Amino acid sequence: MIRLAASRLRHRAGRALVLLLGLLVAATGFTVLTGTAETQRLELVGTVKQNYRAQYDILVRPKGTTTDLERSANLVRANYLSGIHGGITEAQLDRIRKLDGIEVAAPIAMIGYMTGNGYVDLPVTDLMGAGDRTLLRVDRTRVADRGLTRIPYAPQYAYLTRRPLAHSAAGGAQLEHTSEEVAPGEHVAVGTSLYWPRLAPPSGPFPFDHGPAASAWSTANGRGDGLPDKIGRGRPGEASIMLEQEFPLLLAAIDPAAEAELAGLDTAMVDGRYLDPAQDTPRGEIPLIAAARPYADQQDELVISRLPAQAARKVVAGLPAKALRSYVTGQTGPVVKRVTVEADRFYADMLRTWQHPVSSAAMQQYVAMTRYWTAGPVMYRRSADGRVTPVPVTNDPKVWQDPFLAAVVPELGKAGSAPIGSADTQFRRLELRTMGGDVVRDNAMLVVGRFDPERLPGFSALSSLPMETYNPPSVVPGDDRANALLKGRSLLPDDNLAGYLQPSPLLLTDLGGLRKVARFSQGGQLAKAPLSVIRVRVKGVTGPDAVSRERISQVARDIVAATGLDVDITLGSSPTPVTVDLPAGSYGRPALTVKEGWVNKGVAYRILYEADRKSLILFVLILAVCGLFAVNAASAAVRADRAQLGVLACLGWSRRKLFGTVLTETGVIGLLAGLLSAGVAVLLSSWSGLQVSMPRALLAVPAAVVLALLAGLVPAWRASAVPPIEAVRPAVRVTRRARSPRGVTGLAVAGLTRVPGRTLLGATTLLVCVSALTVLLGVTYGFRGRVVGSLLGDAIVVQARPADYAATAVMFALGALAVADVLYLSVRERDTELAALRATGWRSRSLARLVLSEGAFIGLLGGVAGACAGLAATAALAGSVPPAVIAGALGAGALAVLLAVLASALPAMLVQRLPLAAILAQG
Repeated sequence: MIRLAASRLRHRAGRALVLLLGLLVAATGFTVLTGTAETQRLELVGTVKQNYRAQYDILVRPKGTTTDLERSANLVRANYLSGIHGGITEAQLDRIRKLDGIEVAAPIAMIGYMTGNGYVDLPVTDLMGAGDRTLLRVDRTRVADRGLTRIPYAPQYAYLTRRPLAHSAAGGAQLEHTSEEVAPGEHVAVGTSLYWPRLAPPSGPFPFDHGPAASAWSTANGRGDGLPDKIGRGRPGEASIMLEQEFPLLLAAIDPAAEAELAGLDTAMVDGRYLDPAQDTPRGEIPLIAAARPYADQQDELVISRLPAQAARKVVAGLPAKALRSYVTGQTGPVVKRVTVEADRFYADMLRTWQHPVSSAAMQQYVAMTRYWTAGPVMYRRSADGRVTPVPVTNDPKVWQDPFLAAVVPELGKAGSAPIGSADTQFRRLELRTMGGDVVRDNAMLVVGRFDPERLPGFSALSSLPMETYNPPSVVPGDDRANALLKGRSLLPDDNLAGYLQPSPLLLTDLGGLRKVARFSQGGQLAKAPLSVIRVRVKGVTGPDAVSRERISQVARDIVAATGLDVDITLGSSPTPVTVDLPAGSYGRPALTVKEGWVNKGVAYRILYEADRKSLILFVLILAVCGLFAVNAASAAVRADRAQLGVLACLGWSRRKLFGTVLTETGVIGLLAGLLSAGVAVLLSSWSGLQVSMPRALLAVPAAVVLALLAGLVPAWRASAVPPIEAVRPAVRVTRRARSPRGVTGLAVAGLTRVPGRTLLGATTLLVCVSALTVLLGVTYGFRGRVVGSLLGDAIVVQARPADYAATAVMFALGALAVADVLYLSVRERDTELAALRATGWRSRSLARLVLSEGAFIGLLGGVAGACAGLAATAALAGSVPPAVIAGALGAGALAVLLAVLASALPAMLVQRLPLAAILAQG
């Protein structure tokens, strides 16, 4: 039996080489491609290990703060913490810290928004006219949203004189009692002309509701209008216009020690000192640290005009305020200066005052918290394609009232005051909170240091959570129109307290300051449950391995059991761009389509899980294609020797002996293919850089032998099971009733149906190839679609695609070879029939078209079935079948037909060169 098998291999070298080539390609492809799949999986895990962990592992929130959008889409909006004002008690924080496995638990309490004022002196000495007096008009516009929003202030008038100014009033508004020394010992009242607020109460809380305003400035003594907060700011010999800008400041409380351990905040200080509960402030003020910059997009554009000289003379002439205001409102003059003042300058002045307040016999300066606001979350409408639209809201004007100011100036307190940006479109519900207690003793605040968020220790950009305690939010253009309007820049927060984008907390206090604010705050839950969230880092977490995940899960379960609070496991979360259709603003900004970095919770988990499934599918498809090719090659070798096997059966060889001979032959070919495959795999791995170890390469030997033996089982059984007389007949099906096929197409269909097993084998090979390509497109689209362009998802898809498509290309190559082998064997087995057709008048071209048609039908059968199977698998894996995947399935099916036609080219050429005389004489 062994000698016969060896003899058959020598005398049938061509067919043996075909089987050897098939097994070599199969074994090499299996070894290299599975090595590629494993390399790919390790890269996926490595990427997730490097980027999966954020600043903290668990986020503890008050019960019931999960949004509908979060529940339905697993998405959390960036900076959503600014909308959570309390809900967790300090007792709950203590219980969490006592649990096993807690490395650090850092609380944040979002107290609310307060406002602060900054001032900038704009030099205008060079703008004064030739005489002693000049009256300037300042037209000021707030510019935000990258220049798209423009909110005009009421005009401001500046009276400048080279003569000294004096103030005679012991109290009250000093501008009303200001006089100018027009000659030695001779004073003329100018305040009666310039003090305009008394003409009418403000119509609303915004700066433009207060109407035009006037000020006075002297280059002789620099006293200006003499208001207490401006004394000493001017210098003799210079004239200035004082500009004021009001900032909304989000105040939050932290535990300084925990924050230093979790985020390294103490290392980001650039001035002053860090928060330290052991250090008292000079007068018991609430200690604050402030962000060094405002991180806001708000500028003031100023256009300064010089009014006619007669306007300034009317001031010194004592024209009553109402008449002067009416007069100058209608006056124009040449523009003498245009200037833009950035928010940074106002913010720096505000911090300087808060950090180093003036304290002298003439003036005691302090900063007190008399009121603040809490802002609710933005509500959204979500469309079917995943886009979201924030819903505008309208707040009651009473929310801007200032009870503290009303006690001093009733008409101003009733109207209230608000930053000018808050006049724009609003998206958040505001609630006013007022402070009780003594303004100076209980509510005074002092900035003890400044921190720069950019100096915080960095965390991976691929897996950063919304660290809004320090990072300012931003949105980027979402389409070409928005990109053109924004000039490629991102949108940033401004001074709209209820705006869509909110600034990160610019002021931080410690838990002692939080308790002081809570004690005197009127309304809200600061006194009972002041903490908004608690960020927890778990001990012993090293990566997304099972042990680390279990440690985090156990701590999360313990937190829920101990506190009853909502818990999010943030391990593996990643920023995900969400398309936001932002409605138009009220002051020029059109509706914009933007993309905002939200957070997809648990992306790393999903990617790891889908990556494992994708690797499993790749293994199965590689084995399927390799197995089908080997089965087809082994079947072809056995079918080619059916006559010889039939003779042996006639000579008395038993079925068992025939069965063993065929398996021995295929086993030897498999052994040779495995040995060659091991060497080729090592060479390919060193050339391509793939990690294929020697033990893995040697696994090709038993794999090839087993594959060859399995592939030869059915052909060997069929060759040994049929009667001897049947073994010398072609393996075709004889129909019960003969039909006369019409044309080449009908004859091609009839030829394929006569050998259904062989036809299905070739079609099944293409089916696997087409379904592999379709599933690959589905998985790739599933990663991008289900992870919504997540940075983790984008990086992994890019890394995986070359190996996946290389594997698919090898599968298609094997499928094409399998189809070519099927058709070649069909031609050899039907050579007598084909020669008869040629002898009866068929042209060579018609015979070639017959073979090409058979190949096209095999390709069509495998392509359609493979496309359907691939679409079904994609739907099961990715949860949907997008149009792009359907188009890919159609393309894969078309590729199968094309490859089948190309594979049938060689058999078609062979059929045209059949030796008619020899075949007909033999038949």
